Formats: sequence, C-alpha cells, structure tokens
Amino acid sequence: MRVAMIAPPWFKIPPEGYGGIEVVIHLLVEGLIDNGHEVTLCAVGSSSTRASLHTIFDDEMKSYLDAPPSSFLNIALTHALACYEEIPHDDIDIIHDHTWKEGLLAAAFIDKPVVHTVHGPFDEENERFYSLFRGYEKMHFVTISDFQQTCLPGLNYVGTVYNGVLLDKYPYSDEKEDFFFYIGRFNEEKAPHLACQVAQELGVKLVLAGKVHEEAERSYFDRYIIPYLSSDIQFVGELGHWSEEKMRLFSKAKGYLYPIQWEEPFGITMAEAMACGTPVVTFHRGAAPEIVAHGATGFVVETMGEFVEAVKHVGEIDPRRCRDRVEKMFTAQTMVDGYERAYEGILGIEGADKRYSR
Repeated sequence: MRVAMIAPPWFKIPPEGYGGIEVVIHLLVEGLIDNGHEVTLCAVGSSSTRASLHTIFDDEMKSYLDAPPSSFLNIALTHALACYEEIPHDDIDIIHDHTWKEGLLAAAFIDKPVVHTVHGPFDEENERFYSLFRGYEKMHFVTISDFQQTCLPGLNYVGTVYNGVLLDKYPYSDEKEDFFFYIGRFNEEKAPHLACQVAQELGVKLVLAGKVHEEAERSYFDRYIIPYLSSDIQFVGELGHWSEEKMRLFSKAKGYLYPIQWEEPFGITMAEAMACGTPVVTFHRGAAPEIVAHGATGFVVETMGEFVEAVKHVGEIDPRRCRDRVEKMFTAQTMVDGYERAYEGILGIEGADKRYSR
C-alpha cells in the first residue's frame, strides 16, 4: 500500500522529549516501511524518517502552542491545508491524518479515503464538531481505546487500535528501588499534585518529570507542585523520550503514580511503566481500566483513600505480569498490524475484514 501520513506541526518526528502523538507516528511510519509499504510523511522539516518527507514548516512550531488563538490557528490551518495540497494524490492509496479538527476540515473536500485517529477526548466542544461527521462514510475514524467510542456513537468507526511502545527500548526490572515515579504534563487533569499529596502522606519518595513550558503549565507547577518539593519529592525536568534516565526511573520505581482527573482516551505512560515491570496506580477514568489490569498489573481505584491504600500494596504486584500485558497488547508491532488491517479493510483488499476489530 501507498500511505500518506499527516503529522501535527508542533514537534518533529520523532520528538526529543514530549510528543506522544509524534512517537506513535514515528513507530507507525517505520513499522509500515518495514512491512513493505510506501509511506509519505507530512511533518516539519527537522523530522528524521525513512519515509518520503514533505514539509510545510522547517522546524518545530511548539512555541505557537502558547501563542494567542489567532496565531495558533494560523499555524494549524496553514499546515493542514498545505499538507493536503502537497500530498502526491495520484501516487497514494490512503491518507492517515493525526492532526486535530483542521485536518478533518481539509479532508472533507478530497476524494481519497482518509483515516483519522482520534487522539484527543470527546469533550463538549469536540463532540459538537465531530458530530458533524455522523453518517459521513468517506471519513474513517480510529479510536485509541474502546472507551473513546462509547463517548460519541455514530461515527464511521473502523475500530480501536491501542497506542504501542517499542518494547526493546524499555528495560525490564524486578529489582525496585525505594521511590515512586510520575512523568507527564503538569496540569489539573493529570494532577501530579495528588501524587505529591499521597507521597507526603505516606512518607515515601517521589520523582516527578515532564515539561513545564507553556504558561498554564508554569502556573500550575508554581501553585501546586513547588510547595511539595523537598528531599523526598523531587522534580528532574523534561526527559528525552527514550533517554537512559527516563528508562532507569521507569524500571527502578516501586510504582508509577498516575492520579488522572479526566477521561483520558489512552495514557501511554501507563504502558511504558508496565513495559519496565512497574505497577501502575491510577483512577478509574477514561481508558485506564483497559490499560491496567486491576490487581494484576496495578490498581485502578475510585477514591483518594483507595489510591493511598493501593500505593501501600504495589509490592504485591508481579513485575513479570506487567511486562507480559504490554507484550500482548501494547507493542509497536501490534499497533502497526492493527492499522495495516484497518487500511486493508477500508481499501477492500482481499482477505481483510471490512471492519478492523482487535
């Protein structure tokens, strides 16, 4: 197959640090090429890929994530529209769009089949927009969890494909050190301050990592995180995606604390932790129950009291079962195979199911 992949313009492929969508795109592109497919990637010019690269902007546009809405939208729309113009339409079979609403707007006016992965939540604003595509058979939607589809029935879903990790990058360890770990964004939805609260209450060590670039992140960090920082609760900054330090913290932590306060559609860091043999403690929100097997690879709880109690019992979780779950469900190869079957079903390739199901 000849696939055109459209990435957002904010981070290069693959990203150096933060950039979950960009990592997914990188793994998917490289995996499809390994499977013998031809891939055209539309991304910023500083990206590194074996695909044929088409660029609109030379470098990462992440500074515009914190810009006024008019400037942010100008970059997003310019990138999306130009990508759809730059795609060699006569030389591709299918387009896979990983952008947000701007990509769907552009895709609505072309004849090629388009797969759109819904990387974000179906909150009230997004639901109104996506609902416009109910009954629109030209657009094919893939969700990153089964939970996501329950939030907005009626779209032309071709299935769920879980995000995957490149398993060889994640060192497994059943020898844990005396600390817990959190990595991710710093905001009230991810709620790392609750991890700090638990660590302080139990008198345990906690290492925090992640980007604090945008104004809202800085404001949250100053208000909710700094008051907790001490010799036991430490912030180590943003870490490279596959950096040695990130892998050490994931593999040596007693547990991964992920106290989300929103209906997160996936949560790749939970899979990363389990890949390293580290149990996850999280709340029963969004896709968390699909990722973490309660009582087997961590704990999925309802209340803060249950969260605290679960942290006390992480040592009862077998690290090998954590790794096994990722090997079975959340590898890069599993993800690539899932999208490959989805493409084949859309294109009507003989032997492929019309609708992809895991």
